[in-house]
Amino acid sequence: MSDAVNKLYKRVQLFSGGGSRFGYYLGSYAALVEHDLRPDIILGTCGGSLAALLVQIAPDPEQLQQLAYSRELYRVIKAIRHVDATEATIKLKLRYSLNAIERWRLSRNSTRHKHYQGKDNHERLIDELQQLAMFRVDNETQWLDELLRFLPSEKSSGNFTSTAPDIAIIASRLRQTVGASSLTNNTAQLQELLFASKRLSLADSHFFKNPLSSPAHAFANGRINQSVKIITEWDIATAVRASMADMYYLPPIHDQDLGWCLGGVINLTPIELACTLADTVFAETKAGYDSWLAAPAIQRIFGFDPNQRLAQVHDFLPPTIHHSENNKQNNSQLHWLPFADNGQQLIGSVRKRFSIKQMTVALIHHDYDGFVQTMQAQWQYGYQRTTDYIQQQQL
Repeated sequence: MSDAVNKLYKRVQLFSGGGSRFGYYLGSYAALVEHDLRPDIILGTCGGSLAALLVQIAPDPEQLQQLAYSRELYRVIKAIRHVDATEATIKLKLRYSLNAIERWRLSRNSTRHKHYQGKDNHERLIDELQQLAMFRVDNETQWLDELLRFLPSEKSSGNFTSTAPDIAIIASRLRQTVGASSLTNNTAQLQELLFASKRLSLADSHFFKNPLSSPAHAFANGRINQSVKIITEWDIATAVRASMADMYYLPPIHDQDLGWCLGGVINLTPIELACTLADTVFAETKAGYDSWLAAPAIQRIFGFDPNQRLAQVHDFLPPTIHHSENNKQNNSQLHWLPFADNGQQLIGSVRKRFSIKQMTVALIHHDYDGFVQTMQAQWQYGYQRTTDYIQQQQL
């Protein structure tokens, strides 16, 4: 017998990041489905939110693979481009360089970093994120339309039919706080967003006995609001784009109801939420953030060291479930899929070129055939690693 609390879902899979290598989530999901371990819900963040959308469109592995190699997805990816040299002035290029150096310097002095962070107001931070983002999305308001037309609706099931898992998406927003006792007026403060699944939307008032708390608040309580805002009515294109709007990559987007929305890096691996929602959790091991670029950038905007949060994620233990001595092998709710080396194994997935003369990062897209080869490699990596894990653990 078990003293486990009833959960909303049987299985959850985390698509936590991935960036341009999001395709390995699709292969991993396919492996779970083919071994009768289909997730009932997917939590998507950053690039993983796009993968979650693809699974929602085509939950059958064979159809999902077709979608992953499709020209529609290729055009969606190709629409992400670098900022052209003609779009940035010399002043902005210099500002980009000086800010990068400043972030690196401040990341090594916590006292000065906190002082610098406290000087930010809402307008200054938004301006920095907009002006210094390295990439843009062409035709942004219709960016995902070619994919969204495949989504099943009440009137038509579309080209892909099957029972899809629920999806929920993590993002963040910039709140303007005025008159807060612990913060200066007009100080920028961030809040985690949860675009909730339908089942979670209906259950949230009863399922969560206390307001949902953001894990990053413990690391940056002057920068990140403690409570998570749960959105129950949402547009999937807005949620995906907001989750992918990570600092200095894609600029934030403005939503009429939520304000300026930023990326899902505020809670890239929502392991606590996942273990609350489901009996079984499939997450991924992740490599640490580099101390030269990624960690200082996240600390600059979100106010916490992402490697501290990552260590907390990897050390997390779900609530103990007591079983009999003969059933110890079932006492594992949390499964860590070995994806920490995806950056090395899938190194050819994206090509970037830094121009010293123009102070820009050029994003070089493959042609369609090269895109298909890239997605095949990502799919196979995720599929094989997940299959190997399932066999080793005898799931």
